[in-house]
Amino acid sequence: MDSPSRDLRSARAHFISTGSSRRLGAASAAATRGKKRHPAKSILAGGISGGLEICMTFPTEYVKTQLQLDEHSAQPRYRGPLHCVRVTVKEHGFFGLYRGLSSLLYGSIPKSSVRYGAVMY
Repeated sequence: MDSPSRDLRSARAHFISTGSSRRLGAASAAATRGKKRHPAKSILAGGISGGLEICMTFPTEYVKTQLQLDEHSAQPRYRGPLHCVRVTVKEHGFFGLYRGLSSLLYGSIPKSSVRYGAVMY
């Protein structure tokens, strides 16, 4: 009989080759069979991953939104995405690219926590 780690490796290879996430989840469950996990771990992991995702993608969303708002103004302020970044950093510092982040985090972290906790539990 194959070991659980070998089953998990073969499931990962199958997932990569076919895109089937069901087999990966089943192999992962088989590898951890008998080990009880507290649901709070999954909820916490989901919240952390959701927060990190937003923190990494927010500057590009910020620039995109600024450019969309700018194209409807009478006097366009930005010549392109890099110019928007330069102007924002010059006027507000590096963290100016993160203005408005907190409101997005307030909704994103709980949403990711619930979603990940429900899938993993």
